[in-house]
Amino acid sequence: MADHFARLNFPRRPWLDSEQLQQRFHDLSADAHPDQSHTDDPKAKAEKQKAFTEINAAYQCLSNSKCRVRHLIELERGKTPDNVQSIPSEMTDWFMEIGAVCRKVDAFLTKKEKQDSPMLQAALMMEGVALNDEVSVLHSRLQDELAKVDAELRELCPDWEALDGRAGDREKELPLGKLEALGQRLSFWAQWSAQLGERSSRLMF
Repeated sequence: MADHFARLNFPRRPWLDSEQLQQRFHDLSADAHPDQSHTDDPKAKAEKQKAFTEINAAYQCLSNSKCRVRHLIELERGKTPDNVQSIPSEMTDWFMEIGAVCRKVDAFLTKKEKQDSPMLQAALMMEGVALNDEVSVLHSRLQDELAKVDAELRELCPDWEALDGRAGDREKELPLGKLEALGQRLSFWAQWSAQLGERSSRLMF
């Protein structure tokens, strides 16, 4: 099992500083980039390419909170986390509100696409702007929720720091249940954020 934390020389943590992570990625990828290989040896070039690919994959994973949490749980438990589909009870209202807004936008876009009169299309423009404002406000609130999850992930880091260099049953000593709950919330926040972002883009055209 690949350890993306180890590949980028970071300790396992639920939260990572994005600027430090980006800087580490740039430093390692610059050294491993195939274009930096000053040799005609195919084996050496292949090793450079392999290292560069691994570094890029590690960065893509660790820079994404949802992916990083899932990867950390996988490393600590030794298996892929269960793919929980049920929405946490505290997120039900969000699900209903986002669903309602998305249906409203979809109905508007269908109406707009069927309208071939330039005059009526212009009249629909204001309705589209108002809908996009509604989507933007909801998306902004959702980003606030993501920021709260990010803060909770950061608060878990001392539990991992306490086990650095220590022997013991990590799975029993780490708050993996709480991390899994945060990962589940992240999964839905990311999904809903993408849905709102996609509809906002369509409303702009």
